[in-house]
Amino acid sequence: MSNSSNEPQHAATTETGYKPVFNDTVRTIVYVFGLVAVAVGFGFTKFGDPAVGDYITTVGGLIAAGMGVAYNPIRMSGKQV
Repeated sequence: MSNSSNEPQHAATTETGYKPVFNDTVRTIVYVFGLVAVAVGFGFTKFGDPAVGDYITTVGGLIAAGMGVAYNPIRMSGKQV
């Protein structure tokens, strides 16, 4: 590693900054949809068909995780957007 600080190299570069693909409203809607899907899937797993509930839970988690890969507010808290 070329720099001597503990800061990762990708965090040290500030040429362009992080620009999310989707705006805050779209990301929030997708996160809430994922949360609701996981809750509904849990209900199906407990009170209905466990296979359907597991599928709904997995899909809801994957959708939310797919959006969360590029946007993590804890990681990005120290950067200027």
